[in-house]
Amino acid sequence: MSRLKQIIFILLIFLLTSIGKLNAQLKCNEIYGKGQNRIYVATGSPGELGLLRVLAEEFAKDHNVSICWIKAGSGKVLKLLKEKAVDLILVHAPDAEKKAVAEGWATRRTLIASNKFYIVGPWDDPAKVAESQSVIEAYRRIAKAKAKFFSRGDNSGTHKKEMQI
Repeated sequence: MSRLKQIIFILLIFLLTSIGKLNAQLKCNEIYGKGQNRIYVATGSPGELGLLRVLAEEFAKDHNVSICWIKAGSGKVLKLLKEKAVDLILVHAPDAEKKAVAEGWATRRTLIASNKFYIVGPWDDPAKVAESQSVIEAYRRIAKAKAKFFSRGDNSGTHKKEMQI
C-alpha cells in the first residue's frame, strides 16, 4: 500500500471521528485486522467496492486495531454518527455533512473524493434528455414527459442529490 493511501486513511480516522462511546451492539458487516482496539466505520459504497478493506487492512497491521465496517447509506450513517454509535463515517452528502459539523455533532469534515451522477434511460429517450443543456433541464423534461424515473428514495447521498436537483 502506498504511503499516500496510509496517510489518507490515518487522516480519515482522526479527521472524521465522533466524540463518545462505541456502540458494541452494532453488527459488523466485516472486520479488518485483529487488534485489541476496535474502530467503528459506517459507510456504503467505499465498503461495497473494496476501498475500505484495502485501506483498513494496511492500517490495522501497523496500529493494534480491528476495524468494524457497518454498511449503510448516507442518511443512516449520519444518524449513527449523531448517536455516537460509530467513530468514523464516509458519506457523499455534502450539505448534510456541513450541517452536522455546524451543529457540532460531527467534526473535521474532509473531502477525499467526489461522485459523478449520470442519467440513463431507454434508447428512444421519450423525454429527450439527451438534448438537455443541464441536469436541471433533464429532470424538467422527464417530469414534463411524465417519463418513468426510478429513485432509490432511501435518504442516501444519491437520493439527497436527486432531491437537491
